[in-house]
Amino acid sequence: MTIARITTLLLTALLAAGCGTGGTGGNSGGTASNGGTGGGNQTTTNDALLEELKALRQEVRGLSDDVAELKKAPAPLRQAEAPRQDEPPRPTTAQVPVPTAGYPAKGNKSAPVTIVEFSDFQCPFCARHTQNTVPRIEANYVNTGKVRYVFMDNPIPSHRFAAKAAEAAHCAGEQGRYWEMHNAMFGAQQRIMPGNFPVFAEEIGIDRAAFEQCLDSGRHQARVETAARLASEVGARATPTFVIGRTEANGQVRGELVVGAKSYDAFAAVFDRLLGK
Repeated sequence: MTIARITTLLLTALLAAGCGTGGTGGNSGGTASNGGTGGGNQTTTNDALLEELKALRQEVRGLSDDVAELKKAPAPLRQAEAPRQDEPPRPTTAQVPVPTAGYPAKGNKSAPVTIVEFSDFQCPFCARHTQNTVPRIEANYVNTGKVRYVFMDNPIPSHRFAAKAAEAAHCAGEQGRYWEMHNAMFGAQQRIMPGNFPVFAEEIGIDRAAFEQCLDSGRHQARVETAARLASEVGARATPTFVIGRTEANGQVRGELVVGAKSYDAFAAVFDRLLGK
């Protein structure tokens, strides 16, 4: 359903509610004189209708926010699969090896294949990947020892709070809750703003004061900026972008670039090929 359609339904319902309230006021008065029950029933009906209208308003606001976010995104993010004609061809392999030591990771260090995700906490496509695709990758490849999953920050400049969100995740990591903060923010992107980072911290059960001290100190800013520079060197022009390759002895990864929130099957095909299946 389009935003215009929902908006039309909402306005229609609002008009109906307004007329109904005025019209039934006289009816309820008449009914009350006959038994005093009609007004109560009408009030209940109006309350239910108002609740439905509130839900519709929230849905319209949510869809409007999604559209606004997509409009603000740079062209490579809006069309990750279709670069502009004046852009050079996108690389299909990482331009430099990717060092993974010191970055958040899941899975066995000795897993034969490593995937590195360059991501942005305010990117809607990254959230979709995290919520819909990562759980299946973890279940079938990471938890079985076949693939190691590494996460690196690549905050897009147009996303005002993405860099600070990345720092917030690393501050949570100091208390052993990096992935919990990672998942919480991707699950509630509309709440990502400085005032809400301590709230996220409380929700995942870490010490708020220690978290705020870490975030205020900015001690993870350089770490986030280093990862973003590496993303540029690798050839990651959009988020999410992935480097997938065989795990090297020194922890580096050399492999192909996968751009965009692809389907689980697309990732599985790359994994299986590298695993020799």
